[in-house]
Amino acid sequence: MLQGLKARTGRENQVYDKGYTRKVAGCVPINKKTGKILLITRRKQEGWVLPKGGWENDESEEEAALRETYEEAGAIGRIVFSIGIWKHPVTNKGLPKAEFRFFEMEVEKLEERWPEMNERDRQWFSYDDALKALTKPFMREVVEQCSLAPFDNNDNIITSFDNININHRTEKSGLFVASEDRKDFWTWIFSILVIILLIIWYLSTNYYNDIDFFSEKFAS
Repeated sequence: MLQGLKARTGRENQVYDKGYTRKVAGCVPINKKTGKILLITRRKQEGWVLPKGGWENDESEEEAALRETYEEAGAIGRIVFSIGIWKHPVTNKGLPKAEFRFFEMEVEKLEERWPEMNERDRQWFSYDDALKALTKPFMREVVEQCSLAPFDNNDNIITSFDNININHRTEKSGLFVASEDRKDFWTWIFSILVIILLIIWYLSTNYYNDIDFFSEKFAS
């Protein structure tokens, strides 16, 4: 259980893509009832961030995100959905330094004691206050795509669906976000709509053909 989990240290078991890009998993911990987001302080510097950490080779990305959120924020909950992937600018080897996958997590419990409680503070923020408090620009972009984002905002989840390969907001900060999950979702929705329209067309065509047939039969 997460309650008995000890904080992991070192990077010997962490996952790297092609030997260079470090895989990192994190969460946007939310409270649906209050509409607030849980942030934590940075360990060695001032400022507020989202809980995140290295994905290790004996766990899934979701498990890594939940573990890191527990270790850093003392929050326990469940993954709701994958928000997306962000990558650091490329290195001199032509590869990003780190790849971050963030998940939205509904917090079910806050532990009174947790592994990094002596190294970090935690605090609930409203959506707007969280955007102001976050010190890393790409984390603000992550929060802008969580379920608490207002739908009348030009940078909300709906508009981000239009950016399949590179999100327009991430170009400004040199970060990239993959939207393959959203692409697959909208492809599926489009396919269903096409099938429904074809069924309606087929039924309506046969309906009028049947009417014409019976009309001619009775007329004769």
